[in-house]
Amino acid sequence: MLFCIFTAMANQSDAGEKFRSEPLNMALQNVFDSIHADADVMTQIRLLTDNEASWYSRWKMIDSAKTTIDTTYFIVHRDVFGLSFLGLLRKKAQEGVKVRLMVDGRNAVWSKGMKDVLQELAGVPNVEMKWYNPPTSQLAELFQHLTKIMAANHDKIIIIDGRLTMIGGRNIGADYFAGKGELPVVYRDTDIVMNGYEMAESLKVAFEEEWGLLKNALILPDRSNWIDQTDLLEFAYQCMLKYMNGEGLINPEENKDLSAKQKKIVEELNAELGKFKCISKYPKFELFYGDRRKAVKVLDKHSCVGVRNDISDNLIKFIDASRDEVFLQSPYLVLSDAGKAAILRAANRGVKVILHTNSGAATDNPFPISFFLNDWIDLLKGHKNIIIKVARGQEDRLHSKTFVFDRQLAFIGSYNLDPLSDTINSEIVAVVFDQEFALMTRLRMENDTKTALEYKIEVGPDGKVKTIFGPEDHTPPSALRKFNLLRKLSWLRPLI
Repeated sequence: MLFCIFTAMANQSDAGEKFRSEPLNMALQNVFDSIHADADVMTQIRLLTDNEASWYSRWKMIDSAKTTIDTTYFIVHRDVFGLSFLGLLRKKAQEGVKVRLMVDGRNAVWSKGMKDVLQELAGVPNVEMKWYNPPTSQLAELFQHLTKIMAANHDKIIIIDGRLTMIGGRNIGADYFAGKGELPVVYRDTDIVMNGYEMAESLKVAFEEEWGLLKNALILPDRSNWIDQTDLLEFAYQCMLKYMNGEGLINPEENKDLSAKQKKIVEELNAELGKFKCISKYPKFELFYGDRRKAVKVLDKHSCVGVRNDISDNLIKFIDASRDEVFLQSPYLVLSDAGKAAILRAANRGVKVILHTNSGAATDNPFPISFFLNDWIDLLKGHKNIIIKVARGQEDRLHSKTFVFDRQLAFIGSYNLDPLSDTINSEIVAVVFDQEFALMTRLRMENDTKTALEYKIEVGPDGKVKTIFGPEDHTPPSALRKFNLLRKLSWLRPLI
């Protein structure tokens, strides 16, 4: 992978070399310097765009824990990845490591069977778990504060022993870690892993502020426990580890001590694991490969039940400070008035703005794409400096929330360019001011656009707009009809 990256960097065009050798954009530097953050340090950091490396990194970090594991996720799926993730946490707790896990409260609703599994883990000594803002805790406010009921913890954070940390866009589930083609849909996403006590302390502050909210609820062991999930967690851990180590699948028939129930569990886990051919080289994996220290700041944002928002305004400032190029990659693109205005200001002063998002044929959420259909022509009309590229289909589905400014500053985390991230959900991002890192990040983003479609229009002398290529040219007609219906529900825009 590193060879491919450096080869790509070596093969940059003359324009790429020009940008790389340009002096620093002091306006970006000034905005970066002005940000108040709990940590402002040189931090060892690694960019993770490959699903395989992202899964290995989580496993390596958690398995290395000696004292504490603090982690929060929007979604933990009940599949072999989610179950083995929980199984590894269980193992570390049994070794004496203090484990705290927070999962968004909606996870209990849409992930069938996960509640029972989490309740099983809650009964293990050294484990403390919470639901973030569970819907049941907000029923009294159903008709008064709809946004507070929707408030979700969209953070993805891992903190190990107050030193190793990870944030990014991935949830815990097969579609975030599988190889391309191994499932009908495999997300393209981005994470970063960092090494440093100061950065860990900064993320710990963000974790604690969300953990301590009064609307959260402890996940308690199931008192009746009609279905014991201990074997499921244990064998998910064992099966995943054996498979990652290149030792293949566990043969349940070779172990005479397994009960019929345990054999069935192993067989079901094997059936899942056998689909994933790219996660069998874990012994060769290193968490860092000489990755150097970079200038990094963490920006945090509470959900609408809190008060902190270090992200939204600073994002606008970075756009306004850019002098050459703004590259924004977000799976959902429903711009706020302030965001749209900043993009238009940039385009008007000659800055190239690249917007990369999902199309109607690629998205997993019909609402954002519906409102994007209202906006894309307005963005392009009269602004030749704005380029809109969309993922062609499900095989290229985006989940990455990554922004690069002037090839010098990278902005990576859980923050989508939509109203949910802007006003409702909690989010976490890292801002990295480093030319080499920003260029490498941009190269990965540019590679994503090689198979993307570009939306284009033509504006006539009379001001009338003609679509050269747009959503109607590649979106299935049935999906397009649905999107066109939803886009009329303008009152939903602030909630999606």
